[in-house]
Amino acid sequence: MTQRSTPGYIGPSLVIRGRLSGRGELQIDGRLEGDLSVEGSVDIGASGVVMAAIEADRVSVGGHVRGPVTATDEVAVREGGHLEGDVRAPHVAIDDGGALHGGIDMDFDLLELVREDVV
Repeated sequence: MTQRSTPGYIGPSLVIRGRLSGRGELQIDGRLEGDLSVEGSVDIGASGVVMAAIEADRVSVGGHVRGPVTATDEVAVREGGHLEGDVRAPHVAIDDGGALHGGIDMDFDLLELVREDVV
């Protein structure tokens, strides 16, 4: 039998202060203040409030984030989401109704883009 990991969950009535780190998926519908580092995905729901530096593979913002966000894959600000801080990721998406207040640093290989255009 294959063991399946359960995603982490911070519910709407929870407030966490400090440094949180781990692997896997994390859903935040409560409040987190401090630092967050996840090898995997972080999903901040509509009621989620994160006042922290975030490092993860993928970050989806549907609530409110204040702090820098670094992702190895993608940062997405969903409709109704607000991100106040600088973003560093190879892919950044902002849906209609989402807001990003900060700088964007997209890491990419310019030579790879040129090669794709040639092919």
